[in-house]
Formats: sequence, structure tokens, C-alpha cells
Amino acid sequence: VGSDPVAPESLVSVGGQNVDSGTAAAETLPLPTQLGGARITIRDSAGTERPASLFFMSPGQGNYLLPQGLALGTATVTVQPPNGPAVQSFLEIARTAPGLFFVNADRLAAAFVLRVRADGSQATEPVAEAQNGAVVPRAIEFGQPADRLILLLFGTGIRGRTSLANVQITINGTNAPILYAGPQGDFAGLDQINADLSSALRGAGDVEVLLTVDNRIANIVRLRFR
Repeated sequence: VGSDPVAPESLVSVGGQNVDSGTAAAETLPLPTQLGGARITIRDSAGTERPASLFFMSPGQGNYLLPQGLALGTATVTVQPPNGPAVQSFLEIARTAPGLFFVNADRLAAAFVLRVRADGSQATEPVAEAQNGAVVPRAIEFGQPADRLILLLFGTGIRGRTSLANVQITINGTNAPILYAGPQGDFAGLDQINADLSSALRGAGDVEVLLTVDNRIANIVRLRFR
């Protein structure tokens, strides 16, 4: 478990040896609290213990969802394999702990662009594509002058933000007005940010996306503009 803070209802990974005796992935909703015989529990700073919901378990890694309602401060994580002793580690629980997902080693953002045309029609466009077995950027084009482009960005640890005004995205030094920041709705623990893209980014090429939530800075991801 890393030392960076994490937020309630966010996605977390734990690594180690003998996390589980085999490999298993959740196939039902709500997510199970036991996979392959392994369990993970979280005891928060107030002493309340809750089971974690599990996405995936294997001998070397477990992916899980932090429970709601965790008290802020240091929490104890207990991984109980089906065979063998329990292993404990610690997490620092914060109200928000933004992290953005990316799709390749160059940190290309896990994102889409929603294009809204002058006639009201809409289309969702990817920012990545597959080429020769690799995931590469698909350049964002602004198209017609009347087109409005909205970036749909995905991460975790964002939904606890104090207000929309305390969520900021800067792309290549240009601020992107935030329209939404909260649960994505379809996937447990997944958060979404919708932000207006300025035509000032036309032709900007490869750029960095900087997200700040309640003064906490997320990992940097990248996009490409043409």
C-alpha cells in the first residue's frame, strides 16, 4: 500500500505475497467482500472496522473499494488470505485524494471528448486509439467554430470535494471551467470530471492535464490536440 492519502469510496490496490491463494475477479453487484477465500477489512481512526468490497484478488495483488463513512486519519488495513496469517498495513484517509486514470506508459488520459454541435447534436469521441498493438493518442480536433468540446475525465478520490469551485483543471496553462465533479454512476468507486475545453488549445500538440481538488494535486495525465 502506498503512503499517499486515499479517500472513502475510492479504488485502492494492495500488493504483497500470498494475498490470495488464486486469482478471482468480481462478477456480481454489489461487489463481494470475499474473493477466492480472501477478505480485506479496514479499521479507521475511530476504531470502526468495515469490510472492503473486492474487485480482484490474486497471490500478488488485491484491488478493492474503500468503504463509505471512514473517519479521517490513519486506518489499519488487514488482508486475510484463505490460507496463512493475516497481514496488516496502514492508510491515511483524507476527505479527497484525487487520482486520474491513464491508458499507457506515457500517461495518456483515460478520457473522452463530448462534441456538442450548433444544431444540438452530440457525439462522444475517444482520445486514444490502438496502433500496431499499442495505445496511442487520438488527437482532439476542435472542428467547426460553433462546436463546443467537453472533456470527460475519469479518476477516483474526487467525489468528496467540498465544492465545485474547489476543483480546478489546467491544460497547457489554460484553465478549463468545471461543469461536474463526482461519481461516474455506472462503476463503483469511479469518479468523473466534465470540463469545457478552450479553443485556445487548438494546435497545442501534446499537453499535460493538471487536476487540483481541495488543494490536493492529482497525478499528471496527457492529451494531444491538433
